[in-house]
Amino acid sequence: MDNLIDAHWFPLASQGNIYSMTKLCSVIGSNKVLVASLKRKIYSCEYNRTPKRRHLRPLVKELLFTYIPSGAEIISIDAYNKLSIGDEFVIGITIIKTSNESTLERYLNIYTEGGGDGESDENSSIETVAQNCLMVELAYTPCHLYHTTLLGGADDSMQETVWLLSGNDNKIHMIKENKESHDYAESPLDKYFPELDKLEGIATWIDIYYYLNQTRRLTAVGCECGLVKVSLVNVMEMQIIRNWTLRYDKPVSSVRIFSNENKLDQPVFICDKESCSQEAILEPSLNVLIVNAVCASVVFTDVLQNDMGSDVRLPGSETSDCVLCSCIADINMDGKNEILLGTYNQEVLVYTHVNDTWELTERRLFDAPVHSMAYLDLTGDGMKELIVLTLRGVHVLQHDPVQVKKKFAERFRKYLIVKDSG
Repeated sequence: MDNLIDAHWFPLASQGNIYSMTKLCSVIGSNKVLVASLKRKIYSCEYNRTPKRRHLRPLVKELLFTYIPSGAEIISIDAYNKLSIGDEFVIGITIIKTSNESTLERYLNIYTEGGGDGESDENSSIETVAQNCLMVELAYTPCHLYHTTLLGGADDSMQETVWLLSGNDNKIHMIKENKESHDYAESPLDKYFPELDKLEGIATWIDIYYYLNQTRRLTAVGCECGLVKVSLVNVMEMQIIRNWTLRYDKPVSSVRIFSNENKLDQPVFICDKESCSQEAILEPSLNVLIVNAVCASVVFTDVLQNDMGSDVRLPGSETSDCVLCSCIADINMDGKNEILLGTYNQEVLVYTHVNDTWELTERRLFDAPVHSMAYLDLTGDGMKELIVLTLRGVHVLQHDPVQVKKKFAERFRKYLIVKDSG
């Protein structure tokens, strides 16, 4: 992480948790991160250009979301963009509140513009979303809030985005939009996600990866009791092809499905239909990262070929207090993904894939326990930034422009050599 420099930092009014930060990616505007604190305050962070467009300035503002009553605590937040050619944001926030009768009220608040045209003003879009709330009352205490794609059949136009919410009732619940009434309600989970049914554990993290033109998916779930379930599903027939179950002695704080190579989608103007369609039908090499809170974290390599039989321990992950979060990111810009672990010991551990194993190559110390991390282009310059949420505030780490310039010049020279030789 030596090539990452501090670009910005802002404090929080109160601490958050491992579910308190989410990305909000824009098609027509700037990307943002949303950060929630336990005591009702929610902030957005983005970068705007000065009027003469010479400089970037961070913009942090508090968002006033409706229907978050006084005394409520925010448990988790998640968000996504509903459109691929515009912006129509949907934001989910779970809250709990102790009423005067000493009973616990629990809700999933879903905020959306509801217009559906994607032509809203990008500067007022978030404020508009924050005022339109649909409440779903919960009979359980919420935990991890996660959104994923739901396919309605062979026709891709039938796909939609749904919420998956874990609770203290040892279940995962699917919250789905009713297109006719324009509200949200719980739908049967076993019909669409049979691999998540009858979990019998409090899920602390969910990750789902679609591939082969979304006809297959790999699902990983980690639980508070140490249970981990990984499933391979035939999406078109909604049948479980393979199931793997692991049990650890300590809680699992997160699970991630990822590939070693950091592959980017080719631009349309250089990607011909034949090569793009050929790449879409190739089976990827997928790894599963299991982050144990206290014990050593483990990477299971190429699970589609090796099942869960080839594993590599991450050295040092068991000696750095409690590991709270993880992130997959190519932070050294070599085309291969690194594993980042955030710890209660105020450190971010960076693991690099070297000779079929994972080595601890860097440590970075922060001012407080690390609760969450995200990797996205926040400044709009084409380079992604690492966003680190700690107990005290949010750090924005930017790639050193000098190093980026050198890396670009080096790769451009290689491109010219290959082009001339071809």
